[in-house]
Amino acid sequence: MSGAADLRTTLEAIGPRATRERDLGTWLGLFVATTLLMGVGTPPVPIVGALLACAGTLLLSLRWRVGPLAILVLLFVGIWLRTLNPYGGWSDVLTVVQAAIRAMTEGLPPYGVGFEESIPPGAPFAYGPVALAWYLPFVEEPRRLELFLSCLVVALLAVRGRMLGLAVYAVLAPLLVTAGDGSNDTSAGILILLALLVAQRQPVAGAILLAIAAAFKPYAAAWLPPLLAYGGFVPILVAFLLGSLAAWGPALLVWGPERILWSFRTADAVHQVPYYSLAWVTGGLGLPESVWQALRLVAGAGTALVGMLSVRSARSLIVVGAAIFVVTLFSGWWSTFAYLGAIAPVLCWHLDDWLGLGSQRIRWPGDPVGRLTEWADARLPIRRPATPGIG
Repeated sequence: MSGAADLRTTLEAIGPRATRERDLGTWLGLFVATTLLMGVGTPPVPIVGALLACAGTLLLSLRWRVGPLAILVLLFVGIWLRTLNPYGGWSDVLTVVQAAIRAMTEGLPPYGVGFEESIPPGAPFAYGPVALAWYLPFVEEPRRLELFLSCLVVALLAVRGRMLGLAVYAVLAPLLVTAGDGSNDTSAGILILLALLVAQRQPVAGAILLAIAAAFKPYAAAWLPPLLAYGGFVPILVAFLLGSLAAWGPALLVWGPERILWSFRTADAVHQVPYYSLAWVTGGLGLPESVWQALRLVAGAGTALVGMLSVRSARSLIVVGAAIFVVTLFSGWWSTFAYLGAIAPVLCWHLDDWLGLGSQRIRWPGDPVGRLTEWADARLPIRRPATPGIG
């Protein structure tokens, strides 16, 4: 018996014992990360390495409190996998953005023309003018900007110490691909996240930022209907229109609305076969693309109308907007997993708190995150915080 007692004493001296009350968030985060990294066949070697690291830390967490270690493991894994890009993937979105910026700097219109640099040739620049300004300083290597921003989100989630949101964002395969494949949804997601973080506290300012995000990529407007219900219809609508006028006005004056509308219409016509959408899943049902396009708009509008009646808090503001986003983008003819890169930062930022795991966040020495949050809440409190039983 003395030997067993000595062993128990030694284990207790190594570190504090993990308990459900204190470590459920850590366990769930590591379990989700380990599960998401599992694959079949012959997965890429870095994925297996990340799987072993997460699984090993999960085993340790069942006995000891390893919250800070778990955060560091997920931080390393998330950035390491993004740097290595183990799943590959390629998109010509940023190739077209580069071509549009070069045309603009040469005095030519970026809208109303199909660019030969795209694959296949002829795709237009179908994004807002904010995208031109966003990537202008990085026109030679816009993919590096997307990779940096994706890693930055991983780092911010790690600093906040909320394990589950960090785990999902760090290792989810579509997010690893979109971090470096040449899509622009990581940037869009950061702009949407910033707008919604502000909108929860200052809805009018958030509406202006949301308009700027929509002038980067129009699907950000999915959060406008719930924001109208959250912050007041008239002030939010006026703020969004003013923000849109400031963002789109110069482009409309210089290049004209006809060229811009042509680019968006032509971009929709590029997709000849359905993909990653309801039409793709159902085989199209023999319906033409125009019917599916109309269907997704009707479905999105219906979701918006019903969702606006459900907005009771900052949480439902975000959830309803996410529902509109998903229904509108994925219920039609063509979509892509890259769009998940735009919604993931928003959901992962709030996931732990929504599931009641916020109290189990990892606190760093001195708890700078907690102190900053208290400071922000005291000066700019969330307008309508979620409470039990209220969305």
